Amino acid sequence: MFDNWIIKHNRTDLDHYKNLKRALGVMGILLPFVLMIGGAVFAGLDVQKSVSHYYHTNMRDALVGLLAAVSIFLITYSGYGFIDSVVTTLTGAAGAGVILFPCPTDPEIPFAPVGIFQLPQSVSGIPHLICAGAFFFLLAVNSLFLFTVTDPRKWGPKKLLRNVVYIVCGIVMLACLAALLVIVLAAPDFLASTRIGLVFETIMLFAFGVSWLVKGNVPFFRDKKTG
Repeated sequence: MFDNWIIKHNRTDLDHYKNLKRALGVMGILLPFVLMIGGAVFAGLDVQKSVSHYYHTNMRDALVGLLAAVSIFLITYSGYGFIDSVVTTLTGAAGAGVILFPCPTDPEIPFAPVGIFQLPQSVSGIPHLICAGAFFFLLAVNSLFLFTVTDPRKWGPKKLLRNVVYIVCGIVMLACLAALLVIVLAAPDFLASTRIGLVFETIMLFAFGVSWLVKGNVPFFRDKKTG
């Protein structure tokens, strides 16, 4: 009887953990749309140039709150091994850095203080860019190299399908990140004058969200032995 209680308790904990993964995926997918809709409806704003630019709008609290929730989950996430935990912890730390060091908002006043640390915005933009790049890069690494690994004893009939999703999502994130890097280096004025940054970020957040939704064992990808 006691053994049955332990088994039931462990299954409940596992279900809660999967629910958290699915919630993380949903937050990743919805984040840019929540910001765009909230900015337009409540402040009459045009679509901003990037997700990070919403820090300087009425949607700051939503951006900080959602990214903080994602970061805390990733930092406290315990994967199937030491490497999993290290990668997700670093990813969460990078996500926290994105909101601790806001992006610049007005190039004409580079010394205007921003964020918790009141750094000049031209200075704050450097760790912001590094953290944002690391955040998406590590999410791609997680999807490509960690989500795809499973104990062969837990290999179910849909594991191959899940692996395909993980790999596609990881490649999409890396491709978008590489494209943004090229634009930053080759055409920074184009990046600053268009919403291409927001487009690529939205795609990467969608890929991140899908990857974690599948890892959270959503019904279509579910089988008795998941990994």
